[in-house]
Parts: sequence; structure tokens; C-alpha cells
Amino acid sequence: MPILLIAVKENVNMSPKYGRYLAKNEAPQSGICFLVHVIALFFIELFSFFFLSLTENFTNSQLWPLAFGGLWAVVLGGVVYLLPGKLSRIAYGVVYFASLVYAGFQTGYYILFSEMMWLSELRYASEGADYADALLSHPLGWWLGLAALIALGVLLVWKYPMRKKHWAKRAAAVALAAVAGYYAYSLPATFFDQDKDVKFSGSDYGRSQSVQAAYENMFNPHRLYQICGMYQTLCKDIYAHYIFPLTPEHAIAQAKSEAEIDTYFASQPEAGDNDMTGLLKGKNVVLVLMESMDDWMMGIHTPTISRLMEEGIQFTRFYTPAFGGIRTFNTEFCINTGSFLSSQGGYAFDYVTNRYDQSLASQLRQEGYSAKTFHYNTPTFYSRGEFSPAMGYEEYVCYEDYVEETDEKARKNILYDDLLLFEDEELNAEFFREGKPTLNFIITRSAHLSYKYNEVLSYWGLKKYPAYKGLTGNEETDCAYLKAKLVDDFFARLLTELEEKGQLKNTVIIGVTDHYTYGYKDMDSLYALSGVEEDILLERVPWFIWSPGLEARTVDKVLNTADVLPTVLNLLDVDSEYDYMGRDAFDEAYEGFVPFSNGGWIYGDIAYDGSTKEYISISGKEQTISAGLQAQMANQVQEFIRINNLILDTDYYR
Repeated sequence: MPILLIAVKENVNMSPKYGRYLAKNEAPQSGICFLVHVIALFFIELFSFFFLSLTENFTNSQLWPLAFGGLWAVVLGGVVYLLPGKLSRIAYGVVYFASLVYAGFQTGYYILFSEMMWLSELRYASEGADYADALLSHPLGWWLGLAALIALGVLLVWKYPMRKKHWAKRAAAVALAAVAGYYAYSLPATFFDQDKDVKFSGSDYGRSQSVQAAYENMFNPHRLYQICGMYQTLCKDIYAHYIFPLTPEHAIAQAKSEAEIDTYFASQPEAGDNDMTGLLKGKNVVLVLMESMDDWMMGIHTPTISRLMEEGIQFTRFYTPAFGGIRTFNTEFCINTGSFLSSQGGYAFDYVTNRYDQSLASQLRQEGYSAKTFHYNTPTFYSRGEFSPAMGYEEYVCYEDYVEETDEKARKNILYDDLLLFEDEELNAEFFREGKPTLNFIITRSAHLSYKYNEVLSYWGLKKYPAYKGLTGNEETDCAYLKAKLVDDFFARLLTELEEKGQLKNTVIIGVTDHYTYGYKDMDSLYALSGVEEDILLERVPWFIWSPGLEARTVDKVLNTADVLPTVLNLLDVDSEYDYMGRDAFDEAYEGFVPFSNGGWIYGDIAYDGSTKEYISISGKEQTISAGLQAQMANQVQEFIRINNLILDTDYYR
């Protein structure tokens, strides 16, 4: 980079004599400036490459991401150089800093969560305030690299050459850009062909694992980054999600995709009744999405939840893999609709216009139920105000709408406590409705990250339970247990209110955690608390079903988020006409498995990490993983991901 800055300086601070020469002969200046500005764009690719550690688990040449980055730098630089005068300068500034913002988000997110984002996720940047403090833990090199690239961009835009004519020279730059663009578009078809992937070739399993499959099917953005780098991923993302849906070819692909979904469901074993069918028929349903309540939190700090788990149906091997980037909404969406968010990037605003006649709320309302969603946050957050009705709920009830406190600070303090649902008379009336069986979907708040004493939720909780400060000697653990206690208070109050209203005997309570405590920063401590050593196994979280008189039962089958909806419908004896990606947990023919968007899976006592490409024995006992099982599970997971994405993209249930 110092050499590049010197080149820029020498190019713009020239002697009068040399300046007069360049007035007649712009080619040297234009050529050098074009090269400098292209190299600067390439530096952004290099920045991404370095901090994303893209060399790991890459089956072809490790330099392909950089090669594609160089091609796209030439493409962007050439197009910009075609423009005249100030417009060219403005365009370069927009291209450079837009690319840098994209790279900053991607690398910053990756450093925190070891995952990547689709372009659509950047729309939620303003809602990431909870993670702002985590930026301070980023490596110093990341900050220095980002600062250097910002400074370089400012300098290059400030000193951008102001050309007025010389269309031939600009055309030459554009021609070069066109050649680079051609190869950026065509090379993947050559170099990502499965026949050239030595490790995986000549089988369905090979094709599902090949870089070609990852590039063409866009299983996840991290994998795409590994294969082709930042610019190529961004361009493919834009085309697949924003351009292709507008083409005539999209309608043809739509019909073909729907036929493929039909074929997939026809190939699945038909689920029949079992000994759990209709066990909870006609009961009111309280579905609670428990924010960040992990398995290791259960116990002395959660006496109420622990009792409900022990007295009810407890699913001990339940996992919530993230498909969409917003983990809470990923689980919220899946337990309500039976499908994961798209692994290609899917959010509330992307699928709010879809039909969800197969959803939990839609199915129960056909059975005569009243259905509402309850949460503290505004209707615009994750587009819940639009999405809840789309999923069949009559209304999204926001706690904030019922708080009349004029003092903003006091208003927020009130909202931090999930107990507001029962302490406000109007909210209480919204929840305890009469005349119909009810479905109440509640999203808790109290256990949300981060896990620090001065974090607002922890601060609020410590006012109620000051003994939690210093309880374990680990600040994060103290706060996690404190927040688990607050959620337990919610369940205790829920039981009390149901009893007082005379509704407890006719109510089933379903508790599902949205995701593990990924906001916990001390990973060594988190592994120790969770009793695992691999990231993929951290995804196991609580799921329980409780109702008075329900016989205690433990289900140790490996299950995933998509299995919740079919299981609940079976217990309520709702004879749905729809097929789902998940299966009823009590179906004896269903062995259970967990798919991950990166191609990983959990089946029985074996897990495969799609990021590290490692097989894990969950029990710790040495096991031989046959090639047949590898191939079977790889194909099963990839087909699951593909069909799940097609369901959303085609609005299959409309």
C-alpha cells in the first residue's frame, strides 16, 4: 500500500513541465491512474480474503478468490473510466466505498459469528445495535486495515484525474473491462466443473459436495466467498435475488421447481396417526419462543421451566440450525410455517407477500381458534407487523403500544420486563380472550444478549436480583443465569395467571428456544458450560410441551426446528392437507436428523461439520463413518436445502 500511495502522489503532484507534457499526452497519466484505482479496488478484495481466512476448506486453487477479485476490479475500474469528468469521480467514490462497506460488514460479521451474509441482510444493519460493543473485540489488524482503506479511498477520490476528452483511451479501458467481465462470468463454468474437482467426482454425492454445486446453488454465502471472493459473490447475489426473478425464464423455472417439490414430497413416507395423535385436541395453545435460553441454563435458576420440562414432554436432542442470518426470526419463521428461511438469504420483507395457509396459526384458525402474536418490539422490527398477519395471526400485539409513560427512560425500563404482558390491564385482556380456543404466540425479551453487568437488560435484572452480580466469578455466566431467571419468572407468572383465569387445565404450553447463547464471548467457558467442543453441537437447545395431567415423556430422537409444527399439529389432531419439510417427532418411521445450511448434518450419534469438513462422534466413542452414510446424508441434506429454498421462492403453499 505505501508504494501505491507514492504512485498516486507522484502522479498528481507533477512538475509544471511534466504537466504541460501531459496536457498534450494524457495516456501516461490515464494509464497509471487507471492502474492505481483498479489496484485500490483489488485491495478491498484482499482485505476480505485475509480476514475471512478463505484458504481453509477450499478444494481448488486457493488463489481463485483473488483472481476473480482482480478481474472484477478491472471491470469496475473500466466502467467508471468511461464516464466523463466529475461524474467519473463520483462514480468511483460510490463504487469504492460501497465495496468497502460491504467488505466491512462481511468481515466484521464473520469475525463475530464465523458466518457470512447475503446482501439483503444489510437492510438490518440499523437493528444491530446490540452488537456494537462487540466491534471493540475485533482484531487490531482489522481496524487498521479498514482505516487504511478508508484513507486510501478518500485520497483517490480527492485526486481523481479530471479528463474531458480522450474517448479512445476511455474506450480502451472499457474494452479491457469487457474482457475481464467475460472471463469473470465464464471461468466458473470451467474451473468449478465437478469433473475437475478431484476430491469429489463421478457421483451424486460428489456433485453435491463440489465447488460447482456450491457456486451454482448458492447454499450459503460463506461457501461462495471461499470459492470466488467478494466481488463475484456480490454480483451473483444481485443477479440471483434481484435480476433473475424479473426475467421470463423465471416463470419457466417456477413451474419446473413446483413439479420438483411435488416429486420430493411424493417420495417421502406418509405419516399416519400414532399414540400421541389428538392427545391435546381442542386445548388453548401458548407458544413461547424463548430468547437465548440454552440447555446449560436449566436447573436451579429456572425452577419453573425445569419443572415443566420434567413433568411434560421433553425433547433432549433438539437443534435450531440457522438458515437465514437473523437467528431469532429464523426459528420464529420455521416453527410457524414448517420451513426454514432460505439459505440463499431470506427475511421477513422478502417473503411477506407469500401465502401461508399451512402455518400453525392458519391451520388452527380453520379449527375455530383465535390467534395473536405478542412481543415488546415495534411492528416494523423484522416486519412483524406485516408478517404476523401473513402467517395467519389476527394481530401483532406490541407491548410498547400499551405503555403510556411519558418519560422515555422510564418507558424503556418498563419494556425490558416480559411480565408487562400480565401487569398491563389492556395487554392482559388481549391475551386472555374468551369465546374461542386461543393460540397465543409470545416472543420473550429478557434473556437477550449481551452478557455484561452494565448492559441494559442485565442492569434491569440486577435491580430485582442483585445477588447474581459476582455469583459465579464470570460476568457473562452471571448475566446469563440472571436472564434465565427473568424468563423463568415469566413462566411462573404465566401459570399463575392461567390458574386465576380458570384456563390452566385447558391449556398447553410449548417452550422453544430460538438459538443458543451465541452472544456469549468467552468461547472456552461456553464450551465447558455446554459440555461440547464443536460449534455445530452448540446448536442444541430446549424444547418442551406441557399441559396439566400430561404424562411425562422424554424424546431423545435427533430433531430440528422444522419438526415442531408437524409435531404440534399431530398432538392437536389437526388433519392438515399440506406436506412439510419437517416430520412429526412421534412418527416411528421418522429417524430424525438436522440439516445445516453449509451442508453439515446430525444423524444419530454422528455429526458432520460443513465448515470444518470434520466428522464428530457425539458420544465420544470412536466410530467408522461409511462412505455410504456420507453419501446418503450429503444427498439428503442438499436436497432438503434445495427443496426448502424452492418452497419459499415459488410461494408453494399459495
